[in-house]
Amino acid sequence: MTAANMSVAATSELLEDIRGAAGIRTFLQMMGISKGSSKALCFVIDTTKSMRDDIDAVQAVTSSIIDSGEGTEDAPSLYILVPFNDPDFGPLVKTTDPNVFKSAINSLSATGGGDVEELSLSGLQLALTSAPSNSEIFLFTDAPAKDKQLKSTVIALIERTQTVVNFMISGSTVLNRKTHSDGELNRISESEAELYRDLAQASGGLAIEVTKSELPVATSIITQSSSSSLVTLLQAARNPGSSDTFSFMVDETIMNPLVYITGRSINFTLTSPTGESEQSTNSKGSLIIKSQSVRNF
Repeated sequence: MTAANMSVAATSELLEDIRGAAGIRTFLQMMGISKGSSKALCFVIDTTKSMRDDIDAVQAVTSSIIDSGEGTEDAPSLYILVPFNDPDFGPLVKTTDPNVFKSAINSLSATGGGDVEELSLSGLQLALTSAPSNSEIFLFTDAPAKDKQLKSTVIALIERTQTVVNFMISGSTVLNRKTHSDGELNRISESEAELYRDLAQASGGLAIEVTKSELPVATSIITQSSSSSLVTLLQAARNPGSSDTFSFMVDETIMNPLVYITGRSINFTLTSPTGESEQSTNSKGSLIIKSQSVRNF
């Protein structure tokens, strides 16, 4: 009995020493005990010269995203950064330390770039294979994908890992005709943007097309409402150019429902089960508590 007690005491002391050296989060992960979220927050970022303003915007919102989650159940257990351009992508930065993640993003610089297309899907594939399941990825680019042949592979990874991918696109032809600092016209055609929309749809994410100045607002709307307690009640693809009606059930267990819509010239009507309706243009209604609009989002 004495020997057993001594063994328990020695084991407890050893575990305490390990906990002190590794830190509480790492220690709990080693023991198979999750504290907070087990997902990763991943940024996949185009680093070519034309993305200088976008990288500045990403750096501006990163700290608030991380700080808002720290100490809560929604704090990610892992942070992943994958830069990409052409002809390279990576290196991957993978850390549990939010400050290291911030520093890695703040050290990014926008340089180079020749042809318009970049290795966006290669960067996304690397993030998907490195992150745990049920993670969230934000991909920032102003260029079409050079590696379109990876689409089916990326979709298979998305479905296997149940990872949500949001595309923040700032080079859409429909929105603007942006020029590189070296005078080269850079734009994403409608068909090229459709690739990103298809991948977002497959993951339950969004493909948001904004100007560079609007990027921080759109990113903040998504990240501020990101929570492990969120559930998706409905996801549906709309028919361009036509009016659609979508229904979803909301009972007393659902608090603060959010509705995201992407498209051109969006107008909508929200109708309650009691038949009360409210137009998106109505600024003083009882159904729509808050409405924000940024370009196609």
